[in-house]
Amino acid sequence: MGIAATSVAWLGSGNEPAGSLGWNSAPASLRDVLWPEPREIGEFELVTQHGRPFTRDSFAGQWNFVFFGYLDCPDICPMSLGTMRQMRRLLIDRGHEKDFARFILVSVDSENDDPERMGSYLLQFDSEFVGLTGEKEMVDRLAESLAVHYRQVPDSDFNAIDHTSSLMIIDPQGRAVGALQPPLVPEQMADKFHRLAGAFPDY
Repeated sequence: MGIAATSVAWLGSGNEPAGSLGWNSAPASLRDVLWPEPREIGEFELVTQHGRPFTRDSFAGQWNFVFFGYLDCPDICPMSLGTMRQMRRLLIDRGHEKDFARFILVSVDSENDDPERMGSYLLQFDSEFVGLTGEKEMVDRLAESLAVHYRQVPDSDFNAIDHTSSLMIIDPQGRAVGALQPPLVPEQMADKFHRLAGAFPDY
């Protein structure tokens, strides 16, 4: 299946720092992860696999890694979730608290994915993962804020949706600050985030 690994490089054209998370003050090794300026997230309301509402305010208080996919995805999504599980375990092994960073799957298949399906699916990977489903309009609002794109593949023999396959990073202030782009390798992802968290300890 062709996956639209949409580049977010267009967000990285400037050099001005923003807020306490300054691109210019970041180590060179992190500049391929951070965007020059954090992006404010638009208002939305989705539902977790446990039936609880999740809004932009829900991001505040911890780091968040957000992946957009869908439950019928045959390859990229399960592979990426497996990688996220390994990354989370590596961070815990390196001394980060379990709730220091949250891993989130947002479904781009509003017609077929619901909280019950999402809950059963995520249990195959990590019981601490958060899964979000809801109306397409709400998914689109969040996706646009994170420079994520997706589309139904026409004339496909199965439920095929092309989607951005980057892992989006939201800081504890609830702002989109960058992305880990494919190929997603657990050790490299953990290293990048470990350095990111160390470079900006005030978070």
